[in-house]
Amino acid sequence: DVALGDSLERIEAILCLTAIHDIMRMPELLPRVSPDHSPYRGYGARDRILDKHEALAYTLEHFPHLLPSFACLPRHMQDVVLFTQTKMS
Repeated sequence: DVALGDSLERIEAILCLTAIHDIMRMPELLPRVSPDHSPYRGYGARDRILDKHEALAYTLEHFPHLLPSFACLPRHMQDVVLFTQTKMS
């Protein structure tokens, strides 16, 4: 059933987000921007990303393998989870 499959993917994405959304509250995990990814949302090479949402977004975009629950989501569900870490201005 297509509808059931879509629902299961959404549930998996929600559970993934629930599991990872606060990990960047731990200062030890805040990433530094790699020179290869610079500039990134106003951060230069080797800058530590202090905003927890931007830090998580950076990790999800460039190092998804570090968060297996995210990496195993279908790409379109990864995009949904990543969107939740985007600042609207």
